[in-house]
Amino acid sequence: MQKTLKHKQTNLFITILMALTIVGSLFFVIPQEAAAQTSPDYYSKSYAWDYDGRHWTWDLNIPKTLYDAYKAVPVSTRVRNGPAGYGFLTTTDDYYVRMLAQKLNQTTSDLGYGSYDQVSFVLAFVQSLLYTSDSVTTGYDEYPRFPIETLVDDGGDCEDSAILFATITLIMGYGTIYINPPNHYAVGVLGTNLRGACWEYPEGSNETYYYCETTGDNFKIGQLPAEFTGKKAYLYSIDQNTQFIPKIMLTAPTQMTPTAAPSAVSTGAPQPTVTDDMNGPTVQPVMPLSFNLIAENPALFVIIAFVVAACFVIVIWSIRRPRSIYDLPEFQALPDASSDNARPDTAIFCVFCGTSNKDYAVFCGKCGKRLS
Repeated sequence: MQKTLKHKQTNLFITILMALTIVGSLFFVIPQEAAAQTSPDYYSKSYAWDYDGRHWTWDLNIPKTLYDAYKAVPVSTRVRNGPAGYGFLTTTDDYYVRMLAQKLNQTTSDLGYGSYDQVSFVLAFVQSLLYTSDSVTTGYDEYPRFPIETLVDDGGDCEDSAILFATITLIMGYGTIYINPPNHYAVGVLGTNLRGACWEYPEGSNETYYYCETTGDNFKIGQLPAEFTGKKAYLYSIDQNTQFIPKIMLTAPTQMTPTAAPSAVSTGAPQPTVTDDMNGPTVQPVMPLSFNLIAENPALFVIIAFVVAACFVIVIWSIRRPRSIYDLPEFQALPDASSDNARPDTAIFCVFCGTSNKDYAVFCGKCGKRLS
């Protein structure tokens, strides 16, 4: 009886396991890698971030010639005026960056966001970029990046993300300054009646700039990292008239033309062309369960087919396998062969353990060995 029960439990366990595998495979979606961009003229970049309970993704194709034009600027030129001179790297006249800011503005406007959420949305996007040390990625102790470089390089250190964020918010029409705590760099955005760390700039102007931390996740407007509390910070205005303008000019279809034309002037350098409309960020909804999952994920079909085949094989094996005497109905109907009620004159004694078994017993009820 014990062996029969164990056999039934095993079959039940296998059946449940197979059922769970089939059902679980329906929820297990194999991600399909997007087709890689093989164009030699663009860097294909993908970004992802969360804001307001939604997960956002954004794919950009950034012209390599534009990136190379910024990359060619020597580090000595970038740092010649120190942190106060990073207006040089704040490229609000860059055609591509203007399109990027336009798409962010359009996305947030379509969502009905006010100014606070608009800036917070952009801040979340910039914060999603990786923090990397200049000494590790460039070999320089200080190497401030232009916004295009930060996007292509998948991030940078504090001044790189601050410059990118300041450039975008300035294009979107927000008042922006740089804030320079000890060994750090951040951004201040002009606001009124907000909470958090803020500075009046210039003094006596009644204009208040709220601290924006561009490194790390989930820092809100006005939220100052604890290590800078009570520390002195330098404030720098951003002179957009000093910004670097690469000697190339991007061209694009009419529908891509932003509200302000680029001020770059062509000087015979290769002129990249933006061939496709820049799409804005897209929110990623939860995919409903449907039969399309199999069509969109061929690997899922293979898994289900394998599980069904395995179930079929197990069922056939279970039917055709040799059956133990303990599985026979007539054996299960017999009383316990090792019962004390066995009559001594008809009992069969096990030569292995000496147990008395009834005369119809085939196997010893104690040790399980076959009776001779």
